[in-house]
Amino acid sequence: MKKFDMKKGMTKYARLIILGLILAGAMFIHYQHIFPKEIMYPSVHTICPLGGLENFWAWFSGQRNIQRIFSGTMTLFFFTIGFAFVFGRAFCGNICPLGALQEFFGKITRKRFSVPEKADKILRFTKYLVLVFITLMAWITARLWIRYYDPWAAFAHLFSDELFKEFFVGFIVLVSSLAASLFIDRFFCKYLCPTGALLGIIAKSAPSKIKRNIDCNSCGLCSKPCPMNIKVNVLETVKSAECIKCGQCVSVCPTKKNDLRMTVFGKTIRPLAFVFITVFIFFGGLFSLQRAGMLQLGPPSLEWVLRTGNFLRVTQLRGAMRIEQGAQYIGMELSNFYTLMEIPATVPQETRLRDVGQFVPGWYFEAIRDSR
Repeated sequence: MKKFDMKKGMTKYARLIILGLILAGAMFIHYQHIFPKEIMYPSVHTICPLGGLENFWAWFSGQRNIQRIFSGTMTLFFFTIGFAFVFGRAFCGNICPLGALQEFFGKITRKRFSVPEKADKILRFTKYLVLVFITLMAWITARLWIRYYDPWAAFAHLFSDELFKEFFVGFIVLVSSLAASLFIDRFFCKYLCPTGALLGIIAKSAPSKIKRNIDCNSCGLCSKPCPMNIKVNVLETVKSAECIKCGQCVSVCPTKKNDLRMTVFGKTIRPLAFVFITVFIFFGGLFSLQRAGMLQLGPPSLEWVLRTGNFLRVTQLRGAMRIEQGAQYIGMELSNFYTLMEIPATVPQETRLRDVGQFVPGWYFEAIRDSR
């Protein structure tokens, strides 16, 4: 029976536990957003750095935030970019819930399919094409164009009646990516993720590195657990844009001479410590920004709107709001709001905006809102 290595096991399983908690937290937020009670949780688009990337071009051209995006999404975007400048793609390896979901699916089977090297290189380039394409589309349309094709948006709406109406293509991408992840580690991360492509470009210059002593015995054990299939055992310094800083290669190194080590600004750091530190800095930084009032990821409270008179635009309304709340949020008389939104007077004012279609066949909240 193989002896359990406490040091290696702690790094591996602690990281998986952290990823599991982050995934569970994300699922809770998405569920609460779809089936809200009194608190309105942020949508999947506002708490994803990709939403900030799309909105960046609206900012750059002097436009207002695109629909479904709040100023806090841009704070999250720039914070994630700054985070990558220091820690590389640690967001992908230790924080991203979609990456975690793929990893957990990959644990279902141990069988792995090896993509031919030439095909692998071509396929990895695809995510950069996706990045360029969605950037251009965001510039041209000034909308969250990618939302209908986003697998994470589809996952966030698994229990919503909007899943097949709006996110059918994204659902197909999600199912395909998870199925592929059973045999190819982090399939979507490797070949399709535009956020990973952007962070990978930045990570090339990050001071967080994985370094190998060229005098090591080159046993090759470090390359085997790498989910991105980097040949760590033939590199002196891992500079690949594919490295997600999960630390699995370092944690399995059998030598006790630091032949393979993680470094930040030239200082050696243990893989487990690196995971904890990056997660703490990321969420601790976001918490600090939120406390400072710089991370608004959803509409302000109705009490604040009524007190300050800073009413929302119609396009900022959310389906989780009740009809009466929608009218108050934009500072309009209830009867006029019914007329504006083409809602029959027979629909109770306590009805959530996205549920009006249950009373009025063919009425679709987002279509009505976006046309105003």
